[in-house]
Amino acid sequence: MRPHIIVHILQSIDGRVSGNFFSEAYDLVGEYVAIRDELDAECIIYGATTAAEVLDGVHAGRPTQVRRPVPKGDYVAQEADFYFAIVDPEGTLRFDFPLTSRGELHGHIVQLLRADVNPGYLSYLRSMGISYVLAGNGAFDAELAAEKLQELLWVQRILLMGGGIADGTFAAAGCVDELSLVIAPVAEVSSGQPSLFETVRGLRARPLKFQLAEVRQLPSSGLWLHYTR
Repeated sequence: MRPHIIVHILQSIDGRVSGNFFSEAYDLVGEYVAIRDELDAECIIYGATTAAEVLDGVHAGRPTQVRRPVPKGDYVAQEADFYFAIVDPEGTLRFDFPLTSRGELHGHIVQLLRADVNPGYLSYLRSMGISYVLAGNGAFDAELAAEKLQELLWVQRILLMGGGIADGTFAAAGCVDELSLVIAPVAEVSSGQPSLFETVRGLRARPLKFQLAEVRQLPSSGLWLHYTR
């Protein structure tokens, strides 16, 4: 068993999830946040790049690591009402605190890592009081990570909120149950920006088929498209 996972994204009309279009989509940010709250999850998953951009006290760049022996397996530093889980298989981020926030939403950080990550990084996370989940050797195992979030932290409902690689990693594993797409009426018109689902080179996955559950017209010519598997 794993948690119910919903991709919740603000994207351009041409399917981009990053880029200059955000400056023209500001009027829809409030709607995007309101729908996020409506979806009522206990955990948000971000990719490492996105987390460093949007979460307080989360930074790109590996910390100084001192390799100390650490117990095998996962580590739960504390239980919380809400979690920010970060897909960071190789351990590339450093942190100011074990708690972080985005706007008025606060939560405990959980790193989602490969099992073969540098032990020095695990020692660093423990010293910071940051929980971590180990999933996959050589390649990150999204389904196992989701299962462990449920098993260890009692998470039942997750919002997957980008970037494209994080979304694509869970989609490729068949671990997406719903899509919640806020469409901005702006075309990014750039091949250099990621789309909703990106995957690492060489990864093959079966297409996911969805059924339209709801359409809602939003202010400023925006749309909310809600799909279920």
